[in-house]
Amino acid sequence: DVGCGPGALSLEMARAGHDVTAIDPDETAIDLARRGAPGPSAGPLAHHRAGVETWDAPDAGYDVVVTTRTLHHVEDPAEAIARIRRWIRPGGRFVCVDFLHDRFDDRAARWLAQVRGVLEATGQFRGDGRLPAEPEAAVERIAWEWAQEHVVEHQLNGSAEIDEPLDRLFPAHTRTWHPYLSWDLLVGLAVADPARERATAELIAAWEDTLLATDALTPVLMHFVATREA
Repeated sequence: DVGCGPGALSLEMARAGHDVTAIDPDETAIDLARRGAPGPSAGPLAHHRAGVETWDAPDAGYDVVVTTRTLHHVEDPAEAIARIRRWIRPGGRFVCVDFLHDRFDDRAARWLAQVRGVLEATGQFRGDGRLPAEPEAAVERIAWEWAQEHVVEHQLNGSAEIDEPLDRLFPAHTRTWHPYLSWDLLVGLAVADPARERATAELIAAWEDTLLATDALTPVLMHFVATREA
């Protein structure tokens, strides 16, 4: 598990009986992951403070390598993907879940502005500030907030840096797209009743899922599954 963070995914894989190695360069994340390590009845789970650039893994040493929202953070995605490929045995799998911030477009901004505007008007959203009342200004504000978080403040990698090495190094793959934008709304939900909050969250997530299925919204969350060829 490359970029394991606080270890939720690696923990579940170990609970399922897999022999798991989890790495992350962040000391706090690794400390949290180690605290949540499973008991002796689960599969082996080892945590190491290391990034994909520094982890000294054996060539062809793993059956599966998983990354979850990791590649958009690394300094050199092409080099990271090449290293990961070397770690996987021929016939093994690479599973990559990542979001590509530069796929965010006008349709996404308009949908987020529409839903957030309704939530704000009904007192069900808590954010840094209310959107402008004028619709076009609200859309511009959403687009500005997205750029600030993903380009200005964090300078995340996008499609150009991630897609090309994935396709080149793992030609035998499938790529599917999944909901993600709704999380920008769910983190700000301010609904007092837990049951109503859950129902609202499920409605928003289902709305995005429907828009993606009908090609009415551009997806940003990628699920990439590949087999390493010999």
